Amino acid sequence: MSAQTVTASAQLPQAGTPLAELLHLSLPTIAQMASYTLMQFIDTWMLSRISDEVAAAAGMSGMLAFSALSLGIGALWLVNTLASQNYGRGNYGQCGRYMWQGIWFALAYSVALAPLIPVLCMSFGWFGHSPRLARLESTYLLISLLATPIKLAGASLGQFTLAINRPMSVLGSAVAGVASNILAAWMLIFGNIGAPRLELAGAAWAQNIGVTVETLVLAALAAREQVRRVYGLGDMRFRPGPFLTLVRVGIPAGVQFVSDVLAWTLFATVAIGVFEEVGMAANMYTFRYMSVSFMPAIGIGTAVTALVGRYIGAGRPDLAEHRAHLGFRLAAGYMVACGVLFFVARHALMRLFTDDPHVLRLGAMLLVFAAVYQLFDAMYVIYSGALRGAGDTLVPAVATAGLNWTITVGCGYALAKLFPSLNVAGPWSAATFYGVSLGVFLLVRFRRGRWKTIRLESDRPGHLQPEAAHG
Repeated sequence: MSAQTVTASAQLPQAGTPLAELLHLSLPTIAQMASYTLMQFIDTWMLSRISDEVAAAAGMSGMLAFSALSLGIGALWLVNTLASQNYGRGNYGQCGRYMWQGIWFALAYSVALAPLIPVLCMSFGWFGHSPRLARLESTYLLISLLATPIKLAGASLGQFTLAINRPMSVLGSAVAGVASNILAAWMLIFGNIGAPRLELAGAAWAQNIGVTVETLVLAALAAREQVRRVYGLGDMRFRPGPFLTLVRVGIPAGVQFVSDVLAWTLFATVAIGVFEEVGMAANMYTFRYMSVSFMPAIGIGTAVTALVGRYIGAGRPDLAEHRAHLGFRLAAGYMVACGVLFFVARHALMRLFTDDPHVLRLGAMLLVFAAVYQLFDAMYVIYSGALRGAGDTLVPAVATAGLNWTITVGCGYALAKLFPSLNVAGPWSAATFYGVSLGVFLLVRFRRGRWKTIRLESDRPGHLQPEAAHG
């Protein structure tokens, strides 16, 4: 038997209990996502010391930058699915090949995105933002997107590392990246230790520095001799079969992700933008608190993706289903607790960012909506991740795009324009209804169990069965 092919039962992790197994994989991933949340929170806090306008500009342009990347990031999440399923089957060499196809995809996506960057920079003016605000936003966006190839290559490396059951490596790289970001932001935003005082531009450059450090650490860990040999990382060639598998199954996941991120971006810039800087600042501070609950849940969802893929590869869909439901109970418990905190301490939480009475009042009200949203957001995150681990990506993508664009963006904007007396409560009523609807839909789809019949590969490695992949 070769080093790259073992029996599935021999290589599955031997945790003491299902919860211990889930926590082994999810806790480092949760900590990784929490570190990203901390980075965003501290960056926003630093910029809020300059002004609410600068903090809002960075937040909104950061959302648009992430929207531009999210199609690629969502597609690269399938590196986790495909590598995990091969890990479950004991086809170790295929894990590394999918990682490299992810990096080839990252390079191609970066080239395709480059001509669109000037258009994205001009879009803030189209949204009706003031000339000064639009100028700040376009500056942050341009600098942030310069690191696109590095960010996407890091996504492929990170998903591969999770798939081969090395979550602590992912956590270590994230901690290094976040620490670098926070230090660089402190220096470049305020001009400390002899650095130039760049304010908003400094926050964007600091983010790029953090991302670069994280990707370099992941690459160094992947370059270790044992990992390269066992998981086939020496095979860097472009392989049409595995690449096509990644693209055809990953693109629907990417569409789901980009439709979600872009819809929320337009919600913040267009629907909430009706209420100008005060409403946008309150909304951005609310988003920062929501990320405190949302990002750790994404970590659990990513672990669920890996476990569902792993047990499908091992021929145990029953265990895959059990791990998904266990992940939901864990995420729901955390997010509901966050919701209670949002409601009880809403005024105190907003005072951490601002002392403007109008922003305080609106922000406290929005935290009530965020509290209602939490349980259903947990449904969305976990069952979307579970379906992705099985390769069920098309229908969730269509549902996410359809509901988000019609309800969150369409109805949210209509309520803002037609019923301005409701203020930001109008758009947020629509957004909350969307969250409830999508969470319930994905729970029902997962429980129907059609994902158990999906086969992403035939006996020929890298061969896609498109009818199954589309669920």
